Amino acid sequence: MTIYRLYTENGDRAGFFVQHRSWANTCARVHSVAGLRRGKLPGRAPYYDNAAVEFEWFDVRSGRELDAAASPAEPQDKHYASIATPWWSRPRPAVAAVFSPVIAGGSKAS
Repeated sequence: MTIYRLYTENGDRAGFFVQHRSWANTCARVHSVAGLRRGKLPGRAPYYDNAAVEFEWFDVRSGRELDAAASPAEPQDKHYASIATPWWSRPRPAVAAVFSPVIAGGSKAS
């Protein structure tokens, strides 16, 4: 699918991860489409006036950021696929602090 179609199928929101059939061990998070992180794209489907797309590139195995051009060469290419959010990208749950109540007078050993 094209990046434009993936964006619209994602509820007109960026922030999803994609891979292209020609990439090896690489994925990208769609940062924005037509400068938007959410909202309807300008123009008409299927190419939405060839709106600019910005990616953030990662090694799919480790999550290490990769140095690459922010914009894909051909966002209208039909060989992109949305992928599940990688494990290294998910927010970590906050660690809840556990407090023991302090009893006035301290402990009394018999």
